[in-house]
Amino acid sequence: MVASVSVGGGGGCLPEGKEARCQAPPVEKDSSLAGGRTSRQAGTSYAHSAAFRNFIDRLSSSDPTLGDVNGRVLRLKRYLPSDVGPKIMDQVIDALAVNTIVECLYIQNFEKGMHDEQLDRLTDKVLGKGNIWAVNLGENFRISHYAWNQFLLRLPDTMVSYLYVSEHHLKGTSLKDKMRDAIRENRSRLGQRDTEVIRQVNNMWWNPKSPEQLKVSRARRAEQERVRQEKLRKEKEKRKMLKAKERAKAKKSKKSLKKKKLKLNKKHKVVRRGVQLTDLVGAGLLQVGEVVSMKYKSRDVKTPVIFMASIVMREGMAENAAALHCETTGEVHSSVSGWAIKCIRTITPNRMAIDGWLSAKTSSGTLLKDVRTKYLRGDRG
Repeated sequence: MVASVSVGGGGGCLPEGKEARCQAPPVEKDSSLAGGRTSRQAGTSYAHSAAFRNFIDRLSSSDPTLGDVNGRVLRLKRYLPSDVGPKIMDQVIDALAVNTIVECLYIQNFEKGMHDEQLDRLTDKVLGKGNIWAVNLGENFRISHYAWNQFLLRLPDTMVSYLYVSEHHLKGTSLKDKMRDAIRENRSRLGQRDTEVIRQVNNMWWNPKSPEQLKVSRARRAEQERVRQEKLRKEKEKRKMLKAKERAKAKKSKKSLKKKKLKLNKKHKVVRRGVQLTDLVGAGLLQVGEVVSMKYKSRDVKTPVIFMASIVMREGMAENAAALHCETTGEVHSSVSGWAIKCIRTITPNRMAIDGWLSAKTSSGTLLKDVRTKYLRGDRG
């Protein structure tokens, strides 16, 4: 406990718990001022008070009685009024810059004293040294988004692994998420800290854990991961079973449909008998001596070529078999398609095949296909 120091009108450090609180000297009424306004006595401003100078001296000399855990956790609100200005805060930051024992710093709720310049000064002179690994900078609303962004860019050059900045001041930006990513990366190289210090650190986005707490936390996370993996495994197995059922059902449905189709086709199957020229002549649909023609137009010949053949009867494997006598080649063909392809190859040698029934016509202009259909229907000439 620090003894109070009397300055001017009675300002100094008053005991508060285990720490001494530095207070500005009391302000007295000056009866000579109109309206009863107050004014400080000459020479008693807080920056020049013995209490403040005593605090700065103790801080810069790394006094282990200043703060918690032998000076390693420092909460500035215990020693400074919240309405101090930037000049006071600059002196505090300069003292912190030469302090060698502070590891966790609480510098929150100094709205009048913490501006962009003070945040920049704190980052460069204090946090950049790497001694401090936990900082609470909340409720400092005069710091701009630009300054916070500069602070974010320099976080990797510090050891700050636990941090708090007021979220509603960063609203509308991604600064909070990026700061959390940066301090998470810093934690990976921080190492284990003293348990006594850890117990005094709170009010951060994440609070540090003791080895025992880490062990419990890791076991809990491992169990949560095991449960998650088991759930995923069961879901995967369930999807696999559903797909197998769907495949079996589809296969059964396909097999049933195929069987039904085969049955239907068998029931309504139309037996098509091969029709020859002889059949058509015998039915009176074609006459011996009748001329059959076929028009053919190729890419190389602009004018269509008409091939002609006459129906004749010849002796062969079947007695009185009808055939086509080609007027172009002089050959006799028992097959309509055989005659047609033979004629076409005289113009297009590489032509592979053609259905003569779809190309040849009778002297009356009827396709042989239609004559054949008429025969199959039972019509006779």
